[in-house]
Amino acid sequence: MRRTLVLLAMGLSALGLAQGVRSLGMGGVLLPGPSQAGANPAYAAFPGSWEEEGFQVPVGLLRLLPFFPETSPFAYFTDPQAFRTRFDLLSFYDQAAHLDSFLLNPARSPDEVVFRVSANGVSITDGSGKPLVPSFQVGSDPGKPRALVPDPLLPIALELGPGTYLRLGTFAGAQGLRVSPSPALAQALASGSLDPCKGSTPSPCALEASGSYSAGFSLALGFALPLAEVPGLGKVYVGARGEGFYGLAYAEGNAEARPTFDQNGNVQGAEYRYRYFLSYAPFLEGAFGQGAEGQGFGLRADLGVAVDGGAWALGLGARNLLGFSQWEGLEVAYDGTAETRTPTTKRSDLFAPEFLLNGAYRLPLEVGSLLLAADARFGSTAPAFHLGLEYGLGPWALRTGVGLEGGFRFGLGAGVNLEALALDLALTTHEAPLVGGTVYGIALAVSF
Repeated sequence: MRRTLVLLAMGLSALGLAQGVRSLGMGGVLLPGPSQAGANPAYAAFPGSWEEEGFQVPVGLLRLLPFFPETSPFAYFTDPQAFRTRFDLLSFYDQAAHLDSFLLNPARSPDEVVFRVSANGVSITDGSGKPLVPSFQVGSDPGKPRALVPDPLLPIALELGPGTYLRLGTFAGAQGLRVSPSPALAQALASGSLDPCKGSTPSPCALEASGSYSAGFSLALGFALPLAEVPGLGKVYVGARGEGFYGLAYAEGNAEARPTFDQNGNVQGAEYRYRYFLSYAPFLEGAFGQGAEGQGFGLRADLGVAVDGGAWALGLGARNLLGFSQWEGLEVAYDGTAETRTPTTKRSDLFAPEFLLNGAYRLPLEVGSLLLAADARFGSTAPAFHLGLEYGLGPWALRTGVGLEGGFRFGLGAGVNLEALALDLALTTHEAPLVGGTVYGIALAVSF
C-alpha cells in the first residue's frame, strides 16, 4: 500500500512542476521526498513526511488558454488577429517555465533594444529607456538539445516488483533561457566607452538572447530501495533510473542586437540577426507546413542517494550521467540581409550531468516547531540555490524563503490542515528574464 501511495505521489507531483506550493511559499526550496524523484531517483522510496501537502493545482496552465492571447500560442487558432497583435514570446516562456503558479504580470518583450551613450557611460535599454538585464540564465544551455527532458505531465506509474517501477507520459516544457553580452560588449559596459564596439563590421558588440523548448513522450524504468540503517547516521536510500523519449517537437533559437555606426563613429542605430532550429514529428507537417519534420529521440541514465536521519534528511541526485539525444529538423538563419533555410540534425553531449543537493532539519520549539530547508542545483544547468523556513503551530503553518534562480526570488506562504480539508497558498516572485523587474505569481494546493 505504501508503495502505491509513493507512485501516486510521483504521478500527481510530476505535472511538470518541480516545486510544490509548500516549497514555493518557502522561496522555491526543494524539500526531500517523493516529489523530487525526478531529480533524485532515491526519493522514489523515501518517506513523504518532509513534504506533506495536497494536490497542486496547475493554475499556470490557465494562462496558456486562448483567453490570454499574451501568453497562449493557441490563440493563433481561435483569434489570429489577437495573436498577431498581443502574443509575446517572452511572456509565453515566462509562464511556461512557471506552470506551478498563475503569473499576474509575466515578463514582456521590449519593443526595441537601444544602446545608449551618455556622460554616465554606455547602457542597454528598451525603447522607453528602461534598463535591460545584460546577463541572465536559467535552466540548461539552450544552444543544443539534451537527453534530459522535462518530467512528464500526468504520468502513468506502474509497480513492476519490489522497488521497481515503470513511468510513462507526455512531456512539454521550456528547458533554458540565456541572455548574455559578447566579450566586447561586456568590456564596453564596464568601461563606459563604445570604443571596443568599433573598428569592424558587423560590430563585435552584441547582446544575445536564446531559449529552447521540447515536447514528446517519455518512458522510464527505475528502482529505489532502502538499505540497512547505518548506526549514528540513519536509513540510507539508493535509486537508479533509465529514461528514453520520442520527440514530438523541439525548438531552439537565438537573436542578436548589435549597434551600427556612421562614418564618424557615432551610433546610428542597431541591426538584428536571428537563428532558430525547429523539429517536429512527420505527422505534424500538415499542421505546421514549415518543412521541419524529422525524428527526435534520446536515452539517459540517472543515479541518486538519500539519508533519513529522523530529525534531518539529505539527498544527492545526479541526472543525465550518460545520455544521448538527436533531433532532425530545419535551421533558419537571418544575417541582417537574407534568410537561409537548411535541413539540420542536432545532437546532445554524451556527458552533461545535472546535480541536486538538498536537505531539511526539524527544530522543536517550546511553542510549535521550525523547519529549515536548503537546496543547490549545479552542473550542466545554471546554478540555483534556495533557503526556506516554515513555522508550524497545530494545524497552521507560516512560510517564507529566498532563492537565487536566474535572479533573486522570494516566497510567502501559509497552510492549514483540518480533518476534512487542507489548503496551501503561496505568493511567489522571480526576476523577469531580460527586461528585469519582479514577476508575481499565485500558487494553490488542496486535499480532502
